[in-house]
Amino acid sequence: MNNLIRTNAKVLHDKEHNFLEIIFSGFITYEELVEVCEYEFKLIEHFSIKKCLINLRHISIYPPGGEEFIKTVWFPKVIKLEIRAIAFIVPDDVFAQVSMEEAHDVKKLPITIKHFTEVDTAKQWLQSE
Repeated sequence: MNNLIRTNAKVLHDKEHNFLEIIFSGFITYEELVEVCEYEFKLIEHFSIKKCLINLRHISIYPPGGEEFIKTVWFPKVIKLEIRAIAFIVPDDVFAQVSMEEAHDVKKLPITIKHFTEVDTAKQWLQSE
């Protein structure tokens, strides 16, 4: 399977460390969010990936319905696919930070989640998990 490259989203398989790297930038529509997430699920399953790096540094906010999609569809699906560690790069924009926090407000997940400001630190953490 190939990486997915869109104007405001990239889904990349780090073959060396076998983790998924997702990079969002700017504004994405709800349809783009769903497309990217569906592709993530396929790559996770295809490569038996257990770790993700999700870079939200340059995202504006989740689109309308996006926060709910992340809570009710994305998190349950990655749990089912047995993801065990997720490193999030926190957005620079304060409104995007609030949007991220609301979307990630899911209680009692069987996944280790950490938030970072630096990509290199997040990658080091994923490699140690």
